[in-house]
Amino acid sequence: MEAPELIETPEDLKTALGELRHARVLTVDTEFFWERTYEPLLCLVQIATRDPKGVLTGFAIDPLAVEIGPMLEFLAEPNRLKVFHAARIDLEILNDKLGRILTPVYDTQKAASLLGFGHQVGYARLAQELTGKKPEKGEQYSDWSKRPLRDAQIDYALADVIPLFKCYETLEKRLARLGRRAWLDEELAWLSDPETYKRIPDEERYLKVKGSRALDRTSLAVLRELAAWREDNARRRDLRPTFVIKDQALLALARKQPTKHHDLKTIRGLHSSLIKRNADEIIAAVDRGLKADPPKSLRTRRPTVDVGASVDLLKTLVGLRAKEHDVAQEVLATTSELESLARRVAEGRDLDECPLAKGWRRELVGEEALRLLKGEVSLAVDETGQSVVLVERSRGL
Repeated sequence: MEAPELIETPEDLKTALGELRHARVLTVDTEFFWERTYEPLLCLVQIATRDPKGVLTGFAIDPLAVEIGPMLEFLAEPNRLKVFHAARIDLEILNDKLGRILTPVYDTQKAASLLGFGHQVGYARLAQELTGKKPEKGEQYSDWSKRPLRDAQIDYALADVIPLFKCYETLEKRLARLGRRAWLDEELAWLSDPETYKRIPDEERYLKVKGSRALDRTSLAVLRELAAWREDNARRRDLRPTFVIKDQALLALARKQPTKHHDLKTIRGLHSSLIKRNADEIIAAVDRGLKADPPKSLRTRRPTVDVGASVDLLKTLVGLRAKEHDVAQEVLATTSELESLARRVAEGRDLDECPLAKGWRRELVGEEALRLLKGEVSLAVDETGQSVVLVERSRGL
């Protein structure tokens, strides 16, 4: 007996997993609802593969109707490659449900970035270019938590994972032809690293509040306590933190540091219902902040070395190599990464945290970048006047 496309019972899930048992490569996607809740609500998991005859087949598994533990354990088997597009959030949700890290995994967005598709190509564009058919997006903003699911939603969900298998196959062939599969292994390593999914401690949440860098140390200490309180409050009430209190109001509280209930009424963004419900807790958080040892200032200090000219040269070099090898320039190095590299070289510091100084990036352009920063080579216009080339300094310009 074949399992239906939509899996809503333990029996159908068992049958579907049996039909997928032969697979060594699976494409996976999720649909979730995350409008107001503290954590995303997983509403659907789609899995596809080729059956023994080579026909693409897929299932949509409803975690609101059936216990998905067996499916998660099936996905966790290390002899199965799990293929996603833009995998980060999907993996965070599934890892949390599983209680450990899913491995091995593959991200078609990362693979495509090494093949001239840009830094963060969307799935619709990738599928259209690799399969010739653009996925329908009519159900993209559906409320996936509502039941029953409509046929159009199921069709949409499966249209994300079935063509994704073809995308994976094409990308793998292109990577192999260009000798870039090892590059992708480096790019995917972070998706299997537990540190990637490590939650920010409540006491460090203040670092993510927009505008925190402008505060003095005392105000930062208050903000640290307020942000930790907001996170705990949001978790207890199953709300997104900004639905408890917005960043602008947290900053205003950190600056004004109210110590009395009536002072709260002068803070912009604090509604009467919020004050009535949380006044004591807010005042207590402010008090804790005023009594605590303040954290280090987040204000940006003026750099000791001006590397602006070096960064301009590096951008030119990286742009040349990106165009030459059909790789997005941002994939090779962002502006901030180039600034960090230039500053570390100028100050004689280690380069361990610089992507251009290791792996495939170093081979492709990093070694040249380091020689350029050390003055061993220069950039010059070639004889045609149409291109820029590297010239050994010993030969002159």
